[in-house]
Amino acid sequence: MQLEDFGSTIPFPSRINPHLEEIRAGHEEWLRRHHLISDDADAESFKEWKMVELAARAYPDATARGLRIAADAMGWFFRFDDLFDGGPLACDITQASTLIAVVTGIAEDPDSAPETDETPVISAFRDIRRRSARGMSAEWIARSADHWRGYFQGNLKEIVIRTAGAPISLKKLIGLRRYTIAAAPSADLNECACVFEIPEKVAQNPYFQGMEADTADAIIFVNDLWSASKEESVGEPFNAISVIQDEAHCDRRTAQFTVAGLLDDCVRRFTHRKECFEEWLGTQNLSERERSAAVHQAAHLQDWIRANYDWSLESSRYRACS
Repeated sequence: MQLEDFGSTIPFPSRINPHLEEIRAGHEEWLRRHHLISDDADAESFKEWKMVELAARAYPDATARGLRIAADAMGWFFRFDDLFDGGPLACDITQASTLIAVVTGIAEDPDSAPETDETPVISAFRDIRRRSARGMSAEWIARSADHWRGYFQGNLKEIVIRTAGAPISLKKLIGLRRYTIAAAPSADLNECACVFEIPEKVAQNPYFQGMEADTADAIIFVNDLWSASKEESVGEPFNAISVIQDEAHCDRRTAQFTVAGLLDDCVRRFTHRKECFEEWLGTQNLSERERSAAVHQAAHLQDWIRANYDWSLESSRYRACS
């Protein structure tokens, strides 16, 4: 089997947003304006990562404006992650803590006054947060800020573990990566991108929360299958393949099949939970707008699972090292 085969049994249809080409040029202009790409060569390399395509697959129902926000956020996520995964902040807890404090403050209040001259990654995040919060309720802003906080704090926890050099178990790895994979803030973006908000009782429903966890896990397992070689080359310990190899004392291929099995398991759990969630929705006294929002957000989680796999086949981000 090739890497392409792992995940090929995901039973969800591929979907893509019709506004893809419409927003492509604006996305590149935004990256340049915020200095997330440095020159034409960097721009061409970044295009091969296919961030616009990832957004279009993960947010197929977004408006053109919403898809632009999602695409810009996807580009920002990968630039931010690269500061930590083998980047300049990988083991610098002091500098990382300073950055995390700033972006957490922006997540809570995107209009907060900057305390210092903002770096590109900070100014770009402020722009994303302002645009995504526009028109959303105070409840959504608070919920999404909490999810951003979890993502940022997860990155700090990775630094602590990385610098300590202590091994991490598969269970703890998955628990941590559910935050650092950024599935929760990415899902929140779908609400602003499609112009709706899910009711609080939906957000707190155990089936829905289980689907969110399954979505994060599916993204983790696919990404780890594709990125294992790259992360191993820079000594990055937060990959399920390498953790399983250490825990089970097995070879790379055995670990890959183990992760593929975990991927299949979480997709099956997601499918079952989605059925239970839809049954639960049928018993609730919700308005048509609230019910539609819940159905669309559940569909988005399913779209993300499929989108991440399809994107992994297209993107050059990990291919050269896999």
